[in-house]
Amino acid sequence: MEDFAKKFSLVGEQITSNIDLLEIVKSYCDYNFDKCRGLRTISSLVEIILKEQKVLAENFDNLI
Repeated sequence: MEDFAKKFSLVGEQITSNIDLLEIVKSYCDYNFDKCRGLRTISSLVEIILKEQKVLAENFDNLI
């Protein structure tokens, strides 16, 4: 059971790390939005993934 708790905790930490990294990428894309059209697409994709990760984090927190 202790092994499960440790793995469960690691998953939560990974979700939080992913959200932090996606926030950084989103900020970069927003800051450089006017410099490259490709960043618009990337920014849109990152925003979708970020929303999904936040929902995942919320659902994960509800399990605890």
